[in-house]
Amino acid sequence: MARKNKEVERGTIRLGDILIKWGIIDKEKLHEALRIQKLTRKRLGEILVEKGLATEQQIAEALAQEYRLPFVSLKKVEADEKLFKIFSYQMLKKYNVAPLKIENDYLVVATNDPLDLGVLQELRSVSGYRIRPVVATLQDIKDFINKYFGPLYSAKEAIKEIVIEKKEESTKELEVAAQEAPIVKLVNSVIGEAIKQKASDVHFEPRRENMRIRFRIDGVLYEKMTVPKELQAAVISRIKIISGMDIAEKRKPQDGRMSISGEGKEYDIRVSTLPDIFGEKVVLRLLDKESIIRSLESLGMDKRQLELTKFLIYQPYGMILVTGPTGSGKTTTLYSVLNILNDETRNIVTVEDPVEYELDGVNQTAINVRAGYTFATAIRHILRQDPDVIMVGEIRDLETAEIAIQAALTGHLVLSTLHTNTSAGAITRLLDMNVEPFLISSSVIGVIAQRLVRKLCPFCKKEYEPTQKVKERIKELMPQMKDFTLAKPGGCEDCFNIGYLGRIGIFEMFKVDEEIRTLVLERATEQKIMESAISKGTDTLQISGLKKAIDKITSLEEVMRVTFMEII
Repeated sequence: MARKNKEVERGTIRLGDILIKWGIIDKEKLHEALRIQKLTRKRLGEILVEKGLATEQQIAEALAQEYRLPFVSLKKVEADEKLFKIFSYQMLKKYNVAPLKIENDYLVVATNDPLDLGVLQELRSVSGYRIRPVVATLQDIKDFINKYFGPLYSAKEAIKEIVIEKKEESTKELEVAAQEAPIVKLVNSVIGEAIKQKASDVHFEPRRENMRIRFRIDGVLYEKMTVPKELQAAVISRIKIISGMDIAEKRKPQDGRMSISGEGKEYDIRVSTLPDIFGEKVVLRLLDKESIIRSLESLGMDKRQLELTKFLIYQPYGMILVTGPTGSGKTTTLYSVLNILNDETRNIVTVEDPVEYELDGVNQTAINVRAGYTFATAIRHILRQDPDVIMVGEIRDLETAEIAIQAALTGHLVLSTLHTNTSAGAITRLLDMNVEPFLISSSVIGVIAQRLVRKLCPFCKKEYEPTQKVKERIKELMPQMKDFTLAKPGGCEDCFNIGYLGRIGIFEMFKVDEEIRTLVLERATEQKIMESAISKGTDTLQISGLKKAIDKITSLEEVMRVTFMEII
C-alpha cells in the first residue's frame, strides 16, 4: 500500500513539474493545489481545473508536448465498430479511456493520463493489441464513451439488426413485427436507460424523417436518440401491446399502464398516445413506487417550515392547500403528509385523477368524469365513509371547493391542491371562484406554495465568487447575508454530464391567523396577505431558493429560472 502511495505521489509531482515547465502554472499555484490535494485526496489535474488554475485542454496539451504524443479533439472522431465488441462501457468508464481505431496492429487509445501505464497494460491484455496512446481532454473522452459505448448502444445495435422494408404494414404484420426480438430489445433498452438516468418521462415523437426519443430528467427534456422512420410503427405497436392498448386504433388518444423492474426497484409506467400529423406520439410516465414516500426533511423544508407543516397536519380539522404549477412536487408533498398521518387510529380517504401511487393503509378512489364520478361527487360519498382525513387531488371549480370546505368545517382534515403561483394566491383564487370569504376564513388553516429546483451534482459542482453586483442584489433581499460564495454545474459521469442530479423543493408557507382571517373577510389583495405573512417570518419562494443557492445545493441560475427572479 505504501509503495502504491509513493507511485501516486511521484506521478502527481511529475505532472506538476510538467505544467510548470510548459508555463501552465507557477510554483505558488502548484503548492496551493498540492495543499488541497492532501486534504481532499483528489487528483492534481482535477484540483487545478476546479480552482480555475488551469483548463483541461491546457493540461492535456502540456502532457502531449512533454511525451511527444498527438493531442486529439474527439468531437468529430467516430469510433471503429470493431471495438464495440472488445470493450465494455463499464470498463471504459472506470478507466476514462476511449479506444478510437486499430491501425497497423496498434490500438489507438485516447487518454488524459499517459502516465498511468497500468491502464494501458490492461487495455493491451483485454484487446490483444499493442497500445498507441494519444492525449485528449477528460470531458471529450467521457462524451465519446457515452456517445459510442453508452447504455443506449444496445438500442442502436437493435436498430441495425432489423431489416427495414419500406412498405405499408397491416395490423397483423405490425403485431408480429412488434414481438420480434430486435424491436423488443430496442424498446426495453430505451426504458432501461430512462430508469438508469432517473427520467420521469420518455417521449417518442414522430417527425417527418425519423422518430425522436427524449427523456425528461429533473424537469428538463434532453434528446437521447433517433429511430428510423420505417421502425416507428413497430416501436409504437410494441409499446401499445405491453401497455394493454388497441394497436389497430390510431385515430384516437389512448391510455395504458405497465409495470417493470429496473435498478432494483418496481416501476409503474403510465402510457399515453396522441395522434400526430407524422404518426402517433407516445409519452411514458415512469413512477417509482418508492420515491413518492419521502420524509418532510428530504423534501427540502428548513427548520421553521418543518415545524409549521407538522403543526398544521396535526390539527383535528381544517383545510391545508398546497399550490404550484404542474410538476412542482405537490403530490409528493401530500403523499409524504399522508404517510405521517397514516396509522391505525385514522381513516384516510383520497380522491385523485388518477391514483398515481398505491399507499398501503390508505383508501384511494379515482374520479371518472365520463361516468359522472367527479371530485365533488366523490367527496359527498367519502363523507359517508366516516373519514378523519380527506385528500382531494385538485380543487378545480366552485362545487368542489364548497364541498371540500364543508368537509373541513364539519370536523375533517382536508388536504388539497390549487394551481397558483404564490401561497397568498390560493386565497384569492378561491375568492375568484366565488367562494364566500367567511367560508375561506373559517376553513383554511394553512397554505404551502412550492417549486422544484435541480440540485447541483455533488461530484462535479464548482464554487465561484459572484460579482459585486450580484452580491449587492442578494444582500438587498437578504440583509443578514454578509459574505458568501455560490456554485455552478460542472459535468461528470455521475450526472451524465448535465451538472445537476436530482431535485429538491423550495417552499413558501403560512398559517392562517387572526390577522389573515380579517384580510380574507375584507377581500384583501394577494399582496396584502403576502405582506402579513412575511411580517411573521414567511420566506418567499425567491428567498427560500436563494438560501439553497448560498448553501450550494442549487445554482443561482436555477433559482432564477424556477421563480422568475431577475438578479443577473
